[in-house]
Amino acid sequence: MAEDTSKGKKVGFAAAPIALVLALVAALGQNDSAHEGRKFVPYRDSAGIWTVCAGITGPAVVPGRTYSPAQCEHLETTYVRTMLGHMGRCVRGEYQFHEIKAWGHFAYNVGNNAFCGSTAARRLNAGERVTACDEMWKWRFVTIDGVKRDCALPQWRSKCGGIIARRQWEMATCRGTLQ
Repeated sequence: MAEDTSKGKKVGFAAAPIALVLALVAALGQNDSAHEGRKFVPYRDSAGIWTVCAGITGPAVVPGRTYSPAQCEHLETTYVRTMLGHMGRCVRGEYQFHEIKAWGHFAYNVGNNAFCGSTAARRLNAGERVTACDEMWKWRFVTIDGVKRDCALPQWRSKCGGIIARRQWEMATCRGTLQ
């Protein structure tokens, strides 16, 4: 559960307060190496999937259409609320605002199914928060030219799309050292 800083209430992933949802959407939209960034014209991502805004895919993405900042925020907010609901079905317990923000950011990138099936989710359910945060680092690999590459290695950093900065931000936020 997360602490609603405006009322001091505790809530779960599925009932995250709007302030947390908006904080996560704002983080995802930042244009730096640790976040998705926001693009208003659909593009094909590295897997060839049509994508817009801060990583939105699916039927709402219309190639050739230009999206406004408000439309992107609406799509992202809707997606994040749904995603947190799914996360709440696989992870139980009480969590701080910064922890849910970090795990939401992580799940936004790796996907709900991958998050829910991960060792990190199992560790969260076991109450092993610190080791759960450490699990994020295992998700630093990408497939380039059909070969799994470690983005932490200097020769692959330029081809990994900021995955190292993203994981570092998520781990620091998860641990509460960066909020």
